Amino acid sequence: MSPHPIRRVLFRRFTAMLAVPALLIAAFVAFVPGVAAQASGGSSSHSSAPEHPSKPKPTPKPGSFVVKGEVEKTLRLTVADLANYPQYTQTVSFVSGSGTQTHTYTGAKLVDLITAAVPKFRTEVKNDLLRYAVLVKASDGYESVLSWPEITTGFGGVQALVASTEDGVSLADVGPRLTVPSDTKGGRYVSWITSITLVRVGS
Repeated sequence: MSPHPIRRVLFRRFTAMLAVPALLIAAFVAFVPGVAAQASGGSSSHSSAPEHPSKPKPTPKPGSFVVKGEVEKTLRLTVADLANYPQYTQTVSFVSGSGTQTHTYTGAKLVDLITAAVPKFRTEVKNDLLRYAVLVKASDGYESVLSWPEITTGFGGVQALVASTEDGVSLADVGPRLTVPSDTKGGRYVSWITSITLVRVGS
């Protein structure tokens, strides 16, 4: 026998009345942060511990640079520190994107700076120094490479400078500039030097 019509109506109304609170509870759980996670025994997505942003990486001061790599001691220098090394002045010309440029530079030899850092040449390998190169990097990411024999007396002997002045103007505020007087083009004249790295490229 089917239920009485009045009972069916009452049952439907009672079911509808129960459905409304259930929907309200579901909406409350969905929109209040952390309630759902706490109800399920999990952790809330909003930690009560304060967040500490990661510390910014230290950046070199303008005009400072480092000599590093396959050396006994890393040197951290400023443009002013270059005066502590033997000084050389050279007038050079090179081709750039805007035409031929001619400038006069004063500074320390690149080879002198790396020698002061004491290269870790392998004594058990014959002429190991022939396997090394110098990577010079600028603050804007520009890089240039010279071979170690290229700048060493007895081989290339190129007097590449790490210049502290250009045409009599100090480079202390921007960083030193590499010169390569043997080059026709100025691509290896690295400005705003931040690092000079001796690397071993041989086996």
